[in-house]
Amino acid sequence: MSPVDRGMEDAPARCHGGRLFTVPEANRALVLVKRIIADIVVGYARLGDLQEAIDAGGEATGGNGCDTVRQELLSTVERLQRCMEELDEVGVELVDWSRGIVDFPSAADGRKICLCWQHGQERVAQWHEVDAGSAQRQSIETLPQDQILAISGTRG
Repeated sequence: MSPVDRGMEDAPARCHGGRLFTVPEANRALVLVKRIIADIVVGYARLGDLQEAIDAGGEATGGNGCDTVRQELLSTVERLQRCMEELDEVGVELVDWSRGIVDFPSAADGRKICLCWQHGQERVAQWHEVDAGSAQRQSIETLPQDQILAISGTRG
């Protein structure tokens, strides 16, 4: 799926996948996830700038022409695709490209939930139901730590 699709920003999270994270596991995974998401947030913003330059007919390219801008756009998309592959390997789902919101599949009380983290936060601080979007996030303190289950598996 192309990161240019801005409709992704408001899509409800799915939190699918075989691996389920506990809060401590999600926080440990943030060491890598934070770097990937920083690249995504910057790259996604750059895509918008490049698309605007192309839409303006190359006027904002400083005389380099639309071909140069298109090539940079393609290169940026490729970098973002690699970042998405890395997130997939970790087992998390990007929910919002511009704000860098990520969901970690988890479980509590025998049901799947999403642990939620946003770019700039130190740790996973929120959660929401699988069928709820990030607008319905709740504080992680409302979810007792002893109810979060760690179930390992492969993503499917």
